[in-house]
Amino acid sequence: MKTILILAFLAGIAFAEFVEIGYKVCKADGTVSMVKADGCDLTIKDGKKVCLFKKGTRPVIQIAFKPSKPSDKLKTSVRAKVGGSAMVDFPQTNSDACTYGVKCPIVAGENQLFEQSIAITDNHPAGDIIQVNWQLTRPDSGKEACIIFLAEIVD
Repeated sequence: MKTILILAFLAGIAFAEFVEIGYKVCKADGTVSMVKADGCDLTIKDGKKVCLFKKGTRPVIQIAFKPSKPSDKLKTSVRAKVGGSAMVDFPQTNSDACTYGVKCPIVAGENQLFEQSIAITDNHPAGDIIQVNWQLTRPDSGKEACIIFLAEIVD
């Protein structure tokens, strides 16, 4: 059964259509070299790149980065800001970045590729541009990767 699940996962990756998205880096110790998304219909709104994510899908985000410090593990966290509201944590069932392609323990200066899917449910508000903040954090609270990108949820 486990083999079937792994093959299904790999088949899904083979058909994935990742596109480079517009992003900004926020303060972190490591360096981000690329951010891509599968399930993103990239559009331009008010001169800014915005990822359109459809309700009922599971888009996948990839973040290529080079950590600056060694660490046993990294934690992933996602926060979103809609309009002028405060940042809201995006719930995740598993925050261990080492289960999403990151090779742990972390070696400083070694290229890493983080890849995680997120569920876009019917509970997410459609129509507003959302500022998404994604971080990969060490146990000492130091950030190795931090990005900001714009998204909009569509029906």
